[in-house]
Amino acid sequence: MNANEIGLVAAAFALVGAGAGIVGAAATGWAEAALATAATGETARFGPVFVAQSYLAVTAAVLVGAVPLAGVLGVLVGSRARGVTAAAVTCGLGTGLGALAYGLVAVTMIVVSQGDAAAQAHGLADASVPTVATAFVAAAVGASTGVLGTVMR
Repeated sequence: MNANEIGLVAAAFALVGAGAGIVGAAATGWAEAALATAATGETARFGPVFVAQSYLAVTAAVLVGAVPLAGVLGVLVGSRARGVTAAAVTCGLGTGLGALAYGLVAVTMIVVSQGDAAAQAHGLADASVPTVATAFVAAAVGASTGVLGTVMR
């Protein structure tokens, strides 16, 4: 186990999470403006439902992005590990903690960006279980790909 590499992986995840959160907030803001802010007629009536759906879809897409990132970072960091166990532990902890930071940063940015038309959209508490589940899956993927990365030495 290498604490520096765990921290490096977690920091990389947090930075990518900030970028994903900014893009997610921009995308949901665009959807909110297009579907609810200037809407009239039936669009105005159903706009908030579509806006909430947009926030949910963007949040889910952002969380899904943590898993391939865990795979890539797992292989890269695992290729530098001294052994299979060290690779699994370092990459598993790094990607698990990193994915949790990624999810918390990205989801917080998306939720904080919600405007008036997003009254039906999810909040931070609603996204906590999917965020934690993403961290566990990312940890498993990161540990597994870290072990695969040891072959590259």
